[in-house]
Amino acid sequence: MAKPMHLNLARLKEVLRRQDPPKWGRDYDPAIRATREEAPARSRFLQIWSEPLRRYVHALSSIEGKALLLACFHKALFELQEQRVLFTESRPHPLFGHPLAVGLKLPPLRGTIDVCERLDMIERHLWIQVELPDGTGRVPVPVPFIGDFLLFLVDQEGPYCVNWTIKSTSEEFGRRLLESRPARSPQAEISAVRGRHAIEERYYADAGIRTVRIVDRDLPDLLIQNLRTLLLVQHRAAQVDAGIYAEICERLQASVQTGQRPLDVLLSVVHRYNIQLDVAKACFARALWQRDVRSELMGEAIFIDRPLKPQRRDPLQVFSAWFARQSS
Repeated sequence: MAKPMHLNLARLKEVLRRQDPPKWGRDYDPAIRATREEAPARSRFLQIWSEPLRRYVHALSSIEGKALLLACFHKALFELQEQRVLFTESRPHPLFGHPLAVGLKLPPLRGTIDVCERLDMIERHLWIQVELPDGTGRVPVPVPFIGDFLLFLVDQEGPYCVNWTIKSTSEEFGRRLLESRPARSPQAEISAVRGRHAIEERYYADAGIRTVRIVDRDLPDLLIQNLRTLLLVQHRAAQVDAGIYAEICERLQASVQTGQRPLDVLLSVVHRYNIQLDVAKACFARALWQRDVRSELMGEAIFIDRPLKPQRRDPLQVFSAWFARQSS
């Protein structure tokens, strides 16, 4: 959900320095970094290395981290912008300026102030009072909301975006976290939280971007555990000879049907090509992470010394609605 930012002028300038406009790939800088200095108090923040983006991606909670793993697993994802500013004034479509979007007609973002006025929620917008340079008074300056994840994907029609808004439970889309201080007016607080979600959804809908709500219970623990294990190991296989890697993939895929343990396949390759076992294990993880080998990830824990099971459910099919350009 769009997070309200309570900040001073210096912090606002820093956020806009990073985000106006947002950069691509390794140069992207989130408005809120997953660090002890910037992440919310008591949050379980983390950073995950993305090889395609060539940078660490920032998550501000454990559920954001889970959703991030699934997003990065999708092969149609070519960019991800986390903790992205919802600009107060009009800005170009998020795809504007990307090489894949050249020649596309892209509707602009109209800005959160415009959204609030149309929704009759201007009182829901955030402002800070800034002292004029000559000391003659103060003026109100709008403060942006911050989103969770904006995914950039490509299909047969071309590139598109999907906005993910993430909470631990569905109830939190209508109220603050339990550990937050009690609200003076619970009903007003519920209205404010629901209002922020409505603002975010309308903000992206103006540019033809749909918003998907994600909660913790929707993400199977076993799948997330498998994806986390694969991602943490697979990067060491990046420099392996393409021919050796292809052979490993072919033999691993065959083992899914024969019941041979992945470890036995890897030991054979280690002896044949005189590579380190840790590197061979990384190839195993990479083969599953890159979907060069298909096995069951949702209902079976992945271990190198246990046979892989045939894929019964493809995670990207199960969660296809989360990545679709239009709701089904």
